[in-house]
Amino acid sequence: MDGRRFDAAARIRAGAARLVGVDEAGRGPLAGPVVVAAVVLPERPSAGLAAARDSKTLTPRARERFYGLVRREAVAVSLAWAHPAAVDRDNILRATLAAMGRAARRAAAKAGGPAHAIVDGPRRVPGLELSQEAVVDGDAKSLCAAAAGIVAKVVRDRWMARLERRYPGYGFARHKGYGTSAHAAALKRLGPCAAHRRSFAPVAEALR
Repeated sequence: MDGRRFDAAARIRAGAARLVGVDEAGRGPLAGPVVVAAVVLPERPSAGLAAARDSKTLTPRARERFYGLVRREAVAVSLAWAHPAAVDRDNILRATLAAMGRAARRAAAKAGGPAHAIVDGPRRVPGLELSQEAVVDGDAKSLCAAAAGIVAKVVRDRWMARLERRYPGYGFARHKGYGTSAHAAALKRLGPCAAHRRSFAPVAEALR
């Protein structure tokens, strides 16, 4: 489905001039933050930007190209983070939903006017003052959600490369904190660092 058509229909359903696409990157890894992006696109994005798709289907080079287009054309872009301490304190779901709420509010405020959030995934954001709908596979259906997913993924991947320099030896730049065999071996050899989520079972086991 053309993401522009989905978004146009969502605007009509919600009676809102602006859509805020909300998506995250990094719920599954053992280390690093969850990064949430909220993006408000113009009603008539360029043809190049309209070709954006779910970030998981794109190569790193394509993601970077679309990231640049989103940053140039978007009416508003906002980021929110759920760092490992928040994930460990609140659990991954609550920490992610709270970050989604923060990002959506800021993007809507930057854009101005009535706004409706398209939240990727099966769950609505608790306490969000905006009208919203949770859309399973939203980043494959909605252009604004796809744009948000691309921004979140690119920002998080860059952050993990920084963590590689701060905590060498874990391979964060390669596996982005996911539970690969190389990451498991590094955890066993080095033990967890401050970037790890200690409430996640493989990290908790490495602490024993």
